[in-house]
Amino acid sequence: MSKLRGTVTVVASGVLAAGLWAMPTPALADGPETPDDVVAAVEAAEWPVLTEGDSRWEVSVVKFLLVEYGFLDVNHANEDFDARLADSVQEYQAARGISETAEVDAETWEVLTDDLGLVRQGDSGNRVKSVQQSLISGYGYDLLLDGKFGPATRGAVVEFQSVKCIDADGIVGPITFQALITEPDDTCD
Repeated sequence: MSKLRGTVTVVASGVLAAGLWAMPTPALADGPETPDDVVAAVEAAEWPVLTEGDSRWEVSVVKFLLVEYGFLDVNHANEDFDARLADSVQEYQAARGISETAEVDAETWEVLTDDLGLVRQGDSGNRVKSVQQSLISGYGYDLLLDGKFGPATRGAVVEFQSVKCIDADGIVGPITFQALITEPDDTCD
């Protein structure tokens, strides 16, 4: 490679990197058109506190996420909060630098949600299963719990977002995920 061509490549790479770095990052609130009052209502809704001995659908959501993040090794994410899950939750909390309570409290939910990132059509795995489980068990959607974010899962997400007045973009980010778990009051009225 010529010296000039190498210099141009390096400069172009630097400009590209600087340009990408300077670009605004997408908001982590789902959909740019979600009204501020809806975001505030969702963020004000209380996370459920899950403790050893609980048996609720939200427990299976936590299990799917901890499997995804490498803190739990199970083949089936049932709804029972057992000692093994308590140990995994405590290990996750320690790794994330939050209070090691072995309970899934608000602080733990928030970190789980941050780690979730954005879940959208084309994704697959346990993050998708956590969304599907929430839609199926929490809201009665008729979906296959297969870990594949296809058109049916996207359609359910869009419908859920519309009902909750979240910008219906079909992407599960922190606002949609928190709404799935916390069941905030509807602010569409």
